[in-house]
Amino acid sequence: MAACIFVLFLLSVIVGLIYLYLSWNFNFWKKRGVKGPKPKLIFGSIPSIVKRNRNLAFDMRDLYEKYKKSGERFIGIFMTRNPQILVVNPDLAREILVTNFKCFRDNEPALWVNNNVEEVAPRNPFMSGSAKWKGIRSEVIGGLSPSRVKLAHPIVMEICKKLINFVRASSEKSGKVIELKNLCHRYTTEVVADFVWGLNADTLKIDDSPNHMYNMFKQMLEKSFLKISFYYLTGLAPLLRTIIGGSFYPEETDKFFTKIQKDAVELRLQSKNDRPDFLNYLIQLQEKKNISHMDMVGHSLTVLLDAFETTGSVMAHTLYYLASNQTAQNKLRAEIMGSLDENGGLSYENLIELPYLDQCLHETIRIVTLISVTSRICSEETYLEVREDHKVKIEPGMIVHVPTYSFHNDPDVFPNPEEYIPERFDNGRAKELNQKGYFFPFGDGPRICVGMRLGQLESKAGIVEILKNFHLTKIGDLVPHIDPSSFILGLAGDLLVEFEPIQH
Repeated sequence: MAACIFVLFLLSVIVGLIYLYLSWNFNFWKKRGVKGPKPKLIFGSIPSIVKRNRNLAFDMRDLYEKYKKSGERFIGIFMTRNPQILVVNPDLAREILVTNFKCFRDNEPALWVNNNVEEVAPRNPFMSGSAKWKGIRSEVIGGLSPSRVKLAHPIVMEICKKLINFVRASSEKSGKVIELKNLCHRYTTEVVADFVWGLNADTLKIDDSPNHMYNMFKQMLEKSFLKISFYYLTGLAPLLRTIIGGSFYPEETDKFFTKIQKDAVELRLQSKNDRPDFLNYLIQLQEKKNISHMDMVGHSLTVLLDAFETTGSVMAHTLYYLASNQTAQNKLRAEIMGSLDENGGLSYENLIELPYLDQCLHETIRIVTLISVTSRICSEETYLEVREDHKVKIEPGMIVHVPTYSFHNDPDVFPNPEEYIPERFDNGRAKELNQKGYFFPFGDGPRICVGMRLGQLESKAGIVEILKNFHLTKIGDLVPHIDPSSFILGLAGDLLVEFEPIQH
């Protein structure tokens, strides 16, 4: 009996200690006079992090809607047991991302990687800390400047020809119904392979055999998303991140792309081809600044992440919404056809400046905001005004979340936010909404997306060529749902569309 009592006592002590560990700082924000939801044991304020029943964007949206008119500029939340900040005021969002950037220089994704054991991931400016990000970013963005992206226009247009031929061949072989996500990511794989390494990925040809490069692209992203999920789940016990370890990118894909980079450089040097692509820029950069081979790999994969996954998803979603909205599709096609030159093409300048195409892309990004939350780390002590006459000291290391998806889907700013209405962005309203802190299609401030210009070029070129040649009709009445498990927000399920050739 005594032994049983002792065991029960010991178990009670253990349970009590675990409870104290999980809840001891739940009064963190209350002590500082900051409002917020009462955290739940294990789940904190964002239960979907643990439950995985829906995307975290929706937990943040619920909190945003609850507190946006409370007079608070931010609220205190808990990611599992860790106190963090959720911004609910658009002016404060701009302050964090732009005007007070010096105090919030670091992205939370810098915590996803282990700088001691990884070589490639820390060379991505999105995942690099304040000590290195600026230098890395300047090296990458030099190869994605407006002038260099303009020079890439002919490269992208050649791949658009392959895209149209692929759609025609696929229609002849398997019928006119095509799944958009697969189609658009085949296209962006080809663009990345050609622009970054000068290679033909062979993703836009009718071939039932697996495409190794396309599979490597997908494997790198899928395993990286698992690593992000692991990071959030281990918020309960951060020590597990050190014990279990593991790299952000899979070792297999690191080796694959390291070899691709080596072979591409050797081939380019042998051919002495002065092609205006990213590979040529990296070779020049190596000669000028003596960057390492691994720097070249890291810079190339930075472009890959922006120009493959996010661009492919935006393009697929846009085509799907246009296939679902015949009025918008016909209006955009009329704009395109009315802007063609005598050869049936568009110059780079005319392509980039098509106003209604811009509106359609902005509306897609608004509804399905791929990066649904922008999370910054406080890098030096500062004060944030939580409400009038009440400022709170923010210590270095505190994580601040700007819930981009919540701002983009605020019904007070965008009535009927679930409806696809490109006209919301008439007359330069995108810039106006950005200045007000309600619209961040590519992020904002010094850490704005480095691949923005290239992504716009390839998505716009692909959409234009498809709408020039095909009329799109959505198949079925089911509306795809938002994927609850992916870090990148996106429509889950197949996006099936019928491609009906247009006779010119």
